[in-house]
Amino acid sequence: MGFKEQLLDDLDAVFFNPEEFAESHTINGAEVDIVVDNDKLAEMYISKETHTEELFTDAIMFYVRKKDLDFEPVPGQYLDFDGRGMLISDVKTDDESYTIVLGANES
Repeated sequence: MGFKEQLLDDLDAVFFNPEEFAESHTINGAEVDIVVDNDKLAEMYISKETHTEELFTDAIMFYVRKKDLDFEPVPGQYLDFDGRGMLISDVKTDDESYTIVLGANES
């Protein structure tokens, strides 16, 4: 097994494993295992020197496997996250997953 194949295995076996890092959430009506990382979200805002009062208290950043979504997320799109309508403010992508920020204030 090569390095890239090992990384793909680790995504499923460790990172997106509910017994390790992942949590189950409902996205647009489907149960999906995601990894919430609001600590990283706070670091991003601090590095941009965003004032704390400019953040929504319910902003959420999470990682999700592309194969687990039946749509391609884009900034400005609304999605249902655990029964709450939230706005996607940022999306980053790599080969296998998305990093999505919901509900963040735009400056």
